[in-house]
Amino acid sequence: MKQGPRLTAAQRAEIEAWENTPLSPEDFEARVRAPWTEREREDFDALVGWFQRRYPTAGERLRAIRHRMVQLRRRMPPVDR
Repeated sequence: MKQGPRLTAAQRAEIEAWENTPLSPEDFEARVRAPWTEREREDFDALVGWFQRRYPTAGERLRAIRHRMVQLRRRMPPVDR
């Protein structure tokens, strides 16, 4: 698998700030409706292919997803309700 680009601390901070900036409903809708680039489609197809090879049956896929959800919940801060 290819390794991503190496980023400086300043580049990482800029990307993090951009990622954490809330989108307006209009901007969100525009991004959702935007067509995929060829690269995005290739990346998606590659990820789906890997997942299907790694977890060939429906049961294995569900177990993997449930396991990942448990891991993510453990990392999330508690939510006040």
